[in-house]
This record gives sequence, structure tokens and C-alpha cells, in this order.
Amino acid sequence: MRRDREAWYESDNPTRVARGASWRVALWIVGVVLFVGAISAGIWYLKVVTSGVKGAGDQTRIVNDGKNRVAAQEAFEALYQQILAYDRNLDQAAKDKAEHPGDSFYATNYSGLVKQCNDAIGQYNADARKVSRAKWLSPDLPYEIDITKPETDCKETVK
Repeated sequence: MRRDREAWYESDNPTRVARGASWRVALWIVGVVLFVGAISAGIWYLKVVTSGVKGAGDQTRIVNDGKNRVAAQEAFEALYQQILAYDRNLDQAAKDKAEHPGDSFYATNYSGLVKQCNDAIGQYNADARKVSRAKWLSPDLPYEIDITKPETDCKETVK
């Protein structure tokens, strides 16, 4: 028994046309999805491979940015002067505490000032190690605050 087969696209039967076209459309959809997936994977891989170089370049741009330079230098100057002021103010706070023994107000002021001084030293020393700030520390400022020096030890001056 011989059948004459006509091509699906020449058939008058809509079911046969739909069946013949649907698997081709499905193949095209799968092909497009795979192509887009391959392109996306390639882009992701390229980003991963070049991330070290890009990160180093971005870091250099951020560190050398003019606004970063100015902000870092100003922050170091302000923190250093603040530490010196806190240490000088401790003399008066210690005197007030000694003049009012047992008064928690003066004792709290003294210990609060010591804490502020220590916090400022910690901030200065941390900034001196930060990649975005360390480079812009003025040469006349210390790299790290020395807590053994009387002017930056966060203790009152003994007289």
C-alpha cells in the first residue's frame, strides 16, 4: 500500500500543519535559550577572570581621587588636633574631679573624656592603616598615635 505524502506545510489539514511546525518552533526556542545562556555564561566568565585587574584598577582610582585625598588629609589633621585637645582637657577634668570628691558628675565627665580620647586615637590609628587614607597622611603627623607620650596618652599631666 503506497501513500502519497505531501509536505506538512502544503497540507490543508490544520492539525498536520500545527504538528509539523510546532517541533521546529520548539527547536528554535531551545536554540535561542541555549545561545543566550552561552553568551551570558561567557560574559560572567570574562567578568570573573578580569575581576582582579578591574578591582585593583578601581581601588587605585578611588584612592587617588581628589576628593578622597582632601577628605583623608583633613580627617587626619582634625583627629590629631582633637586628640591633643582631649588630652589637654583631661587636666581640667582631673582638677574638677579632685575638687569635688565623690561627685559622680565630675567623675563621669572625666571618664567620658578619657573614653573620647581613646576612641579618637583608635580612629586615627585605624585610618592610618586604611588603603584609601594611609597614603594621604601628612608627613608631619605621626603614622600612629604613641600612647606613651604625655601629649597623647589620654591621661592628665602629673604636676
